[in-house]
Formats: sequence, C-alpha cells, structure tokens
Amino acid sequence: MTIIQETIKSSTSYREVDKKRWLVRYLILGGVGAILAVKIYLLLFVVDFTVGLYSFFTSFLLFNILFFSYTKFKDPYIYAKSIYVSNDITNGISNPLVSIIVPVKNEEGNIRNCVGSCINSTYPNKEIIVVNDGSTDGTGAILDEMKKEEPNLNIIHLSKSVGKKQAIEAASEIAKGEIFVSMDSDCDMACDAVEKAVKIFNSDRKIGAITGHGRVRGAITGNALLKMQDVYIDASCRILKGMETSFGSVTCCAGSLSFFRTEAVKPYIHEWAHDKFLGLENFKFATDRRLTAYILGTKPSCVFKDSRESDDSASNIMHNIPVLMHCKNGVDTTTSSSYSDTEDTSTNNKRRYAWKVVYSPSVQVNVGVPETLPTLIRQQIRWRKSFIRSLFATGGIYWRRPLYSALLYYLQLSLKFLRPFIVLKAVIFLPLSGDFITALLYFSGVFFTGMIYGVDFRLRHPGSSLWLYRPLFTLITTFVYSWLIFYAAITIKKTAWR
Repeated sequence: MTIIQETIKSSTSYREVDKKRWLVRYLILGGVGAILAVKIYLLLFVVDFTVGLYSFFTSFLLFNILFFSYTKFKDPYIYAKSIYVSNDITNGISNPLVSIIVPVKNEEGNIRNCVGSCINSTYPNKEIIVVNDGSTDGTGAILDEMKKEEPNLNIIHLSKSVGKKQAIEAASEIAKGEIFVSMDSDCDMACDAVEKAVKIFNSDRKIGAITGHGRVRGAITGNALLKMQDVYIDASCRILKGMETSFGSVTCCAGSLSFFRTEAVKPYIHEWAHDKFLGLENFKFATDRRLTAYILGTKPSCVFKDSRESDDSASNIMHNIPVLMHCKNGVDTTTSSSYSDTEDTSTNNKRRYAWKVVYSPSVQVNVGVPETLPTLIRQQIRWRKSFIRSLFATGGIYWRRPLYSALLYYLQLSLKFLRPFIVLKAVIFLPLSGDFITALLYFSGVFFTGMIYGVDFRLRHPGSSLWLYRPLFTLITTFVYSWLIFYAAITIKKTAWR
C-alpha cells in the first residue's frame, strides 16, 4: 500500500468519538443555538440590558468555539501518521535533528522524571539540553548524576538565576536542531510526542509551530483542585486550541510542550529573552504567548507553488503541501519551510498571514500544576500579567490572521476585560436594587457553560467522572479569577515568580 493510500485510509477512518457521541455534540450545538435565541428575548424584555448583552456575546462566542472545534478541526497528526521518516532525504521527507530544551530551577522532585521522558523519547535523532537556572536545591546534583548515566545529555549550569527566557536563550546558542522543542521542567512528555510532531512538520511545510495536549499528572488520585485543573486544561487544549487550529492560528504554544521550526523562531529568541515592557528591561512574564506572537506575525521570504502543479512527492500530493519555487533573496533552500503573504501561484489570492501555528491532541504531555489554592492564585496572577503583555504582542498582530478567527479573538479579549464589571453588577448591584432575576439568570448561564464543557469532556473520555468538576471550576474562574486581572495590573512591575 502506498503512502497516499495509507494516509487516505487513516484520515477517512479517523473518529474522535463514535456516532452516538457525535449526535450529542450536535445536540450541544443546537442547545447553545437555542440559548442564543432565548437570550435575545431576555435581553430585550426581561434582564438588565448591559448584563444581557454581555451574556449574549458570551454564548455567541461559545457557539463559535464549539462549532469550529467540532466541525472544522482535525488532528494534524492523522494526515501525517503514515509518513515514513529516515536519515536520508527522500521526496523532501527527512529525519531532522531535534533540539529538546528544558529550563529548570529548583525542581529536584520532578527533574529526573522530566529529563527521563526526553531521554526515553522514541525519536532517535535528538539532542537534549537542560539549563539549570541557578537552582538552590538538589536539582544540579541530580542533573550531574543523570549526565553520568546519559553522556549525550547536555547540561548548562548557570551561576545565578536569569529566568526562563534567558535560560532558553543560553541553550539556543548551542542547539543545532532544525526543530526546537521547549518543555517546562515540571512536565514529562509521552515517549512518542517528538516522533509525532516531526511527522506533522514533515506533512506541511507551512506549519511553523505545534503545541501539544496537556493533562494534569496525578489528577485521578489527587485532590479536588488537581481534578478541576485537569478538566480545565483538557478543554483549553482540545476545544479552544482546536478552534484556533482550524484557522492555523493558535495564540499560545504552551510552555508545557511545544515545537518550533528553528528558522521560524530563532531570529527572535534574543529579542524575546530580553523583552522590554512598561519600563522593565527584562519582563519575565508572557513567555509562551510572546514567543508564539513572533511566529504568528512573521512574514517569511520564500514563495511556494501549490502541490497540485507538482506531483513528484507522494506526501505533497496527499496533503497539498507547497513545493518551494524560489526565495526572494535568491538563495536556493529547497528544504525551507516558510512561505510568504505574496500572491499564491495557483489561486492568485493574496495571503494575509504566514506560518501556521497548530495544536495536536496526539502530541501529549503530563503537566505539573499547583496543588494548593494559594499557589494556584499566584500562578494565575502571573498568567494575567502575561495576558496584559499579550494584548500588545498577539493583539497587535492577530488582525493579520484569518478575519473570522481575528474577530473571535478580539471578542474574547473584550469579554475578559468586561467580565469583572459584569459580575459586580449582576451579583451585587442589581440584587441590591431588587433585580434578582438578572442575577439568577446570569449565575445559571455560567453554570450552563461549565456543564457544556463538562459534557464535552465526558464524550471524549467515556466513563470518567472528572467531568463533574468542570462546572465548579467554571464558577471559580468567573467569580474568583476575574478580579485577579486588576491585582496583576497594579503589581505588574513586581517580577517575583513565586
């Protein structure tokens, strides 16, 4: 059987869920659509107009996220799984060197597990670079011990802590790989994660970055907080990043495990590592979103010809992979992966954006998360500082991405900023003025959204009881997390990590 036949078979036979669960998905979409219609009536005749309008747009956004995630997203790995890679270049398919970079600080409890997952990766052509960012516990000694067991393990010991960004920069200066992998030190990747990501890159030269699917390590046997975070992270990956992938425009390649074409990201490593924001010389936050923004906004110089005009590569025929025609600078780089927003030679359409940034649920990683509420709140404050920074990074370039994707992105940003004020009005001011109906309906809408995500989790994980934790966590994110944006803004110049 040829590569084309195998890939066609694998892609057409792939089903994320069975037909019965697909029916439930369509019912979910229908239910959210019906709620939208009801909210129009409530907005006009029943509830407070401001809260009602906000509630309508949240349901409108939810419907779009679910619609594109369900009907348009396909795991990019299903088109790549049958591609054979070897050390020899054959029809443009090769086994590139992969540089796995792990920055670490004070992770003596997990670093052996983390680095061990890199060593045990089934992908053979790799180098592993671990940067010890001035750890003050036993992390350095454990790494030196592992170095004796694995001579090919590269360890960089920094005398003082410089932060995650500059630690990665130090590793990038000696990395030789065509693909750059970044993984947080409290995570551990699946043994086939690198192999699958390489196949995805080989299946489409327009892909500049891939982010994986995270699940919380120890969630099943852990406390309720771990269970809630597990269900939340699972949906954030599959639903939100799935929707963004349908446009090739994932907004954040997670630090837990992400892959980048070196040519797409390396020119920006130094600028990213020394990010300046609001007078701060080295802004420590927004590590993942800021790096992703560089790729989302990049306009590579090479022009590709659509594969329909060239049939000499089996994988290109199958996947409509572009074949390099020429580079503007005149350099012949036949293995280059970039393309420009210049005129497409087959469609005569102007391209408004460059690299694809995608998510694959087949590329999996176990994630370490806070186990107590205080540490979780501190993490969320850091993430909101990153969110504020991303407004000027991702927000400043995302209009170049597909139009509808950009509209949904900016709508989502607007709703996040408005949420604290809506919560304040719906839960406090309106009840004090005697309007309990609006407060009750708003609370019901939040709970309904949590139930939707919970049911979706159950559809993809039959038999799991973790879905019950999602409505509760949605209430927490709405009524607790919403206020952290103000504290993050006030304390944004405080760079303490913990």
